[in-house]
Amino acid sequence: MRRDRAVSTTERQQLSAVAERLNAELSASSNPAHVDTVVTRVLLGFEQGRGRGDDENEVLVGEYVSALKALPLAAIHAAAERFRSGQTLRPWSKRFRPSPAEFAAEVREGLIPLRTRLLHLRRVLDAEVYDVPTAAQRDEVARAAEAHLQRMRQAEPRRHRPETPAEIARAHEAKLHEDLARLREAGRGPEIGRLIARIDSRHGHTGGAP
Repeated sequence: MRRDRAVSTTERQQLSAVAERLNAELSASSNPAHVDTVVTRVLLGFEQGRGRGDDENEVLVGEYVSALKALPLAAIHAAAERFRSGQTLRPWSKRFRPSPAEFAAEVREGLIPLRTRLLHLRRVLDAEVYDVPTAAQRDEVARAAEAHLQRMRQAEPRRHRPETPAEIARAHEAKLHEDLARLREAGRGPEIGRLIARIDSRHGHTGGAP
């Protein structure tokens, strides 16, 4: 994150406090008795007894406590309030009390926005802050890159350039002149002289054999 867009010290303190509060709300309940109290209050609205004895009711509440034991107490309490008001996040038949599985699913559904908010806060608080390069720094980087490319070009072996037709013709002519000179130096007799004269005449030279 660019430094000019990063949170200030005061904002960081405020966001950290919110993140701590969300962490607390997302922490699992450490006291089953608290969960028992919340569940019991909810089930009372659905005729908890219905002819059951105390032992049977205790077993029933225990099933809910077991299903909710790994979930945060604040989220359990929020879900209980939604069941009492009939405004649940998940589909549920209001004619029947929610089962332990339905209760747990409603609690987890309520945790989604809290976890999303905490994740967003963490991204802001943990973002790496960097300074925007100045014009001088960008120019320095550009010069360093150009110098590196220049060194790479100099380090590359020179590639062989194909000879042009004119260069090939000049090379052939030079070779011919070299051969003629060698013949003149080593030649003896009229046959060599006439041969050299014919070659010279074809290439526009004058003069006979020595």
